[in-house]
Amino acid sequence: MDSPNDRYQQIAQRHGVDLASVSPPSFADRIEALEKCLADKNVPFPIPQDKAQECLRAACSGQPFRIGMLSDQTVDLGVYTNAQHYDAYTFEENLSWACLIAEQQKSKHRYACGEYLHGEELFSIGGAVIPDFYLLNARIFQQTQWQLATVNQIIPAELFFTCHSRRFFPVTTFMRALEQDYLQEPDIGHDVAGHVSTFTIPVVAQLMQSHGLARNRIYQERDDALAVSTDPQERQAIERRGDELLLYAERIYWFTVEFGLVLEDPSIRAYGAGILSSPGETRFSIDSNRPTRILVDPSSDRDLLRLATTDYLINEFQKTYFVIRQFHLLESITPERIVRIAKLASKLPHFSWRDLVPGDHVLQVGESAVSTNEKYLRLAFHSFDTHCEQGDECLTRTAIRNLRLFAKKSNANAELCELFGSQIPPVPAGIMDWFVPRDDQGEFPQATRPLDLAPPV
Repeated sequence: MDSPNDRYQQIAQRHGVDLASVSPPSFADRIEALEKCLADKNVPFPIPQDKAQECLRAACSGQPFRIGMLSDQTVDLGVYTNAQHYDAYTFEENLSWACLIAEQQKSKHRYACGEYLHGEELFSIGGAVIPDFYLLNARIFQQTQWQLATVNQIIPAELFFTCHSRRFFPVTTFMRALEQDYLQEPDIGHDVAGHVSTFTIPVVAQLMQSHGLARNRIYQERDDALAVSTDPQERQAIERRGDELLLYAERIYWFTVEFGLVLEDPSIRAYGAGILSSPGETRFSIDSNRPTRILVDPSSDRDLLRLATTDYLINEFQKTYFVIRQFHLLESITPERIVRIAKLASKLPHFSWRDLVPGDHVLQVGESAVSTNEKYLRLAFHSFDTHCEQGDECLTRTAIRNLRLFAKKSNANAELCELFGSQIPPVPAGIMDWFVPRDDQGEFPQATRPLDLAPPV
């Protein structure tokens, strides 16, 4: 029977990890590194001396890392408050980190954009041991004025984006079990190894804060309306309206910050943290012919509405990825514009993550791509033909939601949605007029329009 050390050695070899390197720094070494970092003034945002001293005293006394040590800004995390007890990490947890990082590095160095890789180097995230949040937080603040907020689990969206609005990024402190690939909730491997490097892309860091500020505006509008309403039905409608606007804002975040791609001559590269935290999806998003890739201009209302109205699922690789030409285009996604686009999106049909829409600049047509009307056909025919492919949950809920919208717009009976099984409801004329095709290729893009992209090397 193999000993634990034999098992660890076998696992390390499989991932190309030197087992001897999985050795966390001593307490004294961590304090020395932190003291040197805090004293560094040759950085974009030097840490104020009083805050540096307070942070160092806390670390020297053995206090676990907590939120808001480097500025007067903070967020009340309530029951989600957590702290990193660095010395409590086991050898196996550090080995799990080392193996995950080794696998991520193989894909990141081939598929990640240069700005992201610069962040990994700057923050020393690619090491063989779990980062000490004291030191990592100081480095992040010095370069970006963002800070870490330690939480104990997935937190509500409202709290998550409140953190963003104040330049805090929520991170968990637990590490997945050794050789565990899939997690239902994020761990350090996702939060730190996936997201933190994106902070060194200034427009992405600003976009994250803009989403937090936009959501604050939506919450404030909702709360102001509730404050003057006493009618129960009206209050429910106000709550639903707020939730709907938050959904559209969240989709913009999803297709940029989490799953965005960027042109980096002569190839496509990934910058989305949700992509880069998964070695499998990193390769899939760029190399595979299965997903659709669509070039978008975030400064165009049409294209930003395309993101806001596109539904998706979270439990499998994405069916469509949106590609931007240059990072500076993300500067146009301000808090005011996010709110305005969300309000416009509520009046428009939704698209599933498989849809090809008139006017899309399609770089790659995915294997599961469909025209905008095909989801209604699948929904209708499936009711009396059990051999017909229905699609997925995303297609289904998008089609049903749109039928409700169409019923209202055409003044049809509200029960129209109940009839889709036997009759395909008519789509009102002009409903897609806001999506003006960019060329004469026809209503739906059917072929790839390449940009002479070279494969990653």
